[in-house]
Amino acid sequence: MIKIGILGAADIAYRMFLPALMENKNFQCVGLAEEYDQSKVEKFQNEFHIDIYDSFDDLIDNPEIEVLYIPLPPALHYQYAKKALLKNKHVFLEKPLTTNYEDTLELIKIANERNLVLQENYMFQYHSQLSEIQNVLLNKELGDLRLIRSNFCFPKRQSNDFRYSKKLGGGALLDAGGYVVKLATILLGTNLHIECAHLYNSIEHDIDLFGDFSASNDNVTFQGAFGMDNDYSCSLEIIGSKGKLSTNRIFTSPPGNKPILTITKNNQVEEFVLKEDNHFSKSINVFWNALRDENERKKLYDDLKIQSYLVNQIRDLGGK
Repeated sequence: MIKIGILGAADIAYRMFLPALMENKNFQCVGLAEEYDQSKVEKFQNEFHIDIYDSFDDLIDNPEIEVLYIPLPPALHYQYAKKALLKNKHVFLEKPLTTNYEDTLELIKIANERNLVLQENYMFQYHSQLSEIQNVLLNKELGDLRLIRSNFCFPKRQSNDFRYSKKLGGGALLDAGGYVVKLATILLGTNLHIECAHLYNSIEHDIDLFGDFSASNDNVTFQGAFGMDNDYSCSLEIIGSKGKLSTNRIFTSPPGNKPILTITKNNQVEEFVLKEDNHFSKSINVFWNALRDENERKKLYDDLKIQSYLVNQIRDLGGK
């Protein structure tokens, strides 16, 4: 059984990661470290019965632990992922992997040299609804593709949320925008070119509050938008020569939720209720497969490179 440690008592670790991990017989969480807010750790200890550390380095140095799960604010990812990799620990990071392309390349290089798994947790890509959508496209049910649009926006959060802190790697592009970029590569392939991008800055917080971009693969255009302090939006629309497809929970369909896929042809609307799925559990399974398969590890490295490169392009073109 693979022993895992967690760096940071983040809400996502409590609500999603540990419940999904408990269902997987291949892993066991044995420790959690929290340096900033000890008041968060009691619920972890009471519910999951794991050891608590008050030092990230002490957890990383524990020879019993083989994998580090890191749900810290983005600006801390590079620092602690590098420490973990240099201690020969596999690393499972919440998105984004790092805050810039150069740091991403360095982590990939270290992981590759040491045959270690390095995974960025865009878990939505493993939800079965994406397979259903890809089957619709593969079967040409919409005809020839003309345009794809996707939005991911969410309402204002508490003022102390790390997403509003430039120092902690906040901003809409790194948080919400990365999802939309990942979806673009899933649907159109990795040979995407960012045509244009806009980032709109918050004077109050000195971070990008919302933005948009247009990308293409020489055949189809993808228009993406993302933002904080917005009305909630989590949509995908695919327009073809014979019809269009839409769904409104493309990134955040949790266990218990059955996504609704809508296909419109000649003004005739048909709705399909898809099955619920646990995309977090599936992401953990991908990590398990990569532990055993070098080709899976290499694929994860390639995905990390293109994701970080495209996000970096949007930042440059958007003026940030």
